[in-house]
Amino acid sequence: MSLREKNAWIAVGITLAVWSYYFGAFWIEAFAGIVDGAEVLVRFLVCMGISLVVMIGLNVFAGVMSKKNLDAAPDEMERHIEARADRFGFRLLELLVPVGLIGGLLATDTIKAAYPADPGGAVALIFANGVLMAFVITELVRETTHIIAFRMSA
Repeated sequence: MSLREKNAWIAVGITLAVWSYYFGAFWIEAFAGIVDGAEVLVRFLVCMGISLVVMIGLNVFAGVMSKKNLDAAPDEMERHIEARADRFGFRLLELLVPVGLIGGLLATDTIKAAYPADPGGAVALIFANGVLMAFVITELVRETTHIIAFRMSA
């Protein structure tokens, strides 16, 4: 297994574990009518910190254990896989963000009605988390595309 494939596995595993918790907790609270901006911010920062620390640590560990140069330039196959995954990911992102924003715009009145104490804040938090979720899904698909391409070429 190449180092870049290991990196993709690490990214998929950590992203699924950490961000599934984050979005699960956020959407459960949102549908229950409880959106606390300070709590969401703290949860976001903790999840982002955990993701960064664990991903960087595991990637460095994988690089050291494989005894390969972490700065080595990708070969032709790896560049092709990266380009294909990027194209697919960007197309998905181009689809998800507008669909999410349009869906959010259509639901703005419903969101405002569900959160009479702070309708603007609730709309902003839900929109921000919807866009963040689109980015996380896109990155998951992009890294999964890496894994599939590496497995198919092996």
